[in-house]
Amino acid sequence: AVQISKKRRFVADGIFKAELNEFLMAKNGYSGVEVRVTPTRTEVIILATKTQNVLGEKHRQIRELNAVVQKRSGFPKGSVELYAEKVEESLRYRLPGGLVAVLRQ
Repeated sequence: AVQISKKRRFVADGIFKAELNEFLMAKNGYSGVEVRVTPTRTEVIILATKTQNVLGEKHRQIRELNAVVQKRSGFPKGSVELYAEKVEESLRYRLPGGLVAVLRQ
């Protein structure tokens, strides 16, 4: 395995997340992305108000996104998994701006 410094890893992770955000911004209902890295795989959770738009018909769109992310990022096949998670519509506008969302009942 190739060793890279913490500084380079931090920058590489930031660039990866920024590219994902830019790529997914066009999706209807997109509100953010969360990346979890484990030793065996990388999980990308797409936060959206309309998860069906992210998944696509018969989950076709999410599979295409998975292939694009793997190819663009240079990950080995099968090491990246994409998921769509539903977020409330009111949170959609608060999350990208970094504002803390307070839920009141």
